[in-house]
Amino acid sequence: MNTSRRDWRTGPTSAALASLICMIAAAFLLTATPAHACVLCMPYPQETNADHVIGSGTAVFAGENPARPFSYVVLETLKGQYDGSAIPLFLDSTTARALKLNPALRVILVQSGPGGAWRALGMAGGNEYQNVVRQVARWDKGSKTPAERAMFFARYLRHEDPRLAELAFLEVGRAPYATLRDLQTSVARDDIYRVVNDFFHVEWHGLYILMLGMSDRPDDIAFVRGKLNTAAKYGLTTNLAAYATALMEMTGAVGVTQLAEEYLVEPGRSSAELIEIVKAMSVQGKEGAAELRSAIVEAYGRLLAHHPELAGNVANDLSDWKVVRFVPRLREILNAGVGLDEASHFAIAMYLSSADEGGSSKAVFTRSGGLR
Repeated sequence: MNTSRRDWRTGPTSAALASLICMIAAAFLLTATPAHACVLCMPYPQETNADHVIGSGTAVFAGENPARPFSYVVLETLKGQYDGSAIPLFLDSTTARALKLNPALRVILVQSGPGGAWRALGMAGGNEYQNVVRQVARWDKGSKTPAERAMFFARYLRHEDPRLAELAFLEVGRAPYATLRDLQTSVARDDIYRVVNDFFHVEWHGLYILMLGMSDRPDDIAFVRGKLNTAAKYGLTTNLAAYATALMEMTGAVGVTQLAEEYLVEPGRSSAELIEIVKAMSVQGKEGAAELRSAIVEAYGRLLAHHPELAGNVANDLSDWKVVRFVPRLREILNAGVGLDEASHFAIAMYLSSADEGGSSKAVFTRSGGLR
């Protein structure tokens, strides 16, 4: 591996970090239009425990009240002011047992505001997780960008405390791909393979596949190619976008062309497969290596030639990148209207409108009557 470019254990990664993040969410990664979708397609929660702590009025560490079993007593106030009133939450027997077995455990509780509802966010085990929560409690809402948050949590991706590792995964996994490419991580290469080959944690695979895309080792490239060959052979879509993103990161324009030939041109591919490939190309074109964009535009042209029903999935990118060469083809597709849903109609119309300097292709979109 080219260590001047990155180091698997300590150096900056160049394409996706150690951890898809809603998957990449993420997911997280793009807006909900035909041309903007997540790479990882994972069910990331819209809010993590860090979000709940940051957005709370009061946050505390609590344990079991010795005077009132199965109720909470505040041990440390992390944020805001605790007024001393009884916390109306039931401490379940499993949590109570864990607290008895490990006195160092703390339960994270947050209150929306004075007199507001309390919520239990789970247990914080060792000192390191508790210190992370203390730091997060000092953040103001919006004071940290997604990139800054991802950088903060990246170091904990393979932490021995599974609760801290999961929180780090969720935080890093929803970071934009451009952020993932620049993050530093301590995740070892063997750990990446351990996760990717663990079929009991498939939901974790996407982000680690993107991490693998940072490698320029021939055996790593062969591994990704092998996974894509299997997916292509059997029409699989699970993690297809992540593997496609990794391949393009590893092999550049060669990988873009390979994916175009195996998916966008080859007959018999399902719409689900094609959409996953377009997602990967969209992310690479928008947030990956700038030199890939011309190859991706060529691939989009092949998609428009063979699968006009998916034109809406690339129209936004073409508009954002100010590519006007496909105006005739997209106008033809729009006029035919075959297989286009409402969102695709709108995306194509917006592309034509923005690409037409003279105004002749301006189109008005109406929900009931389509384009006119």
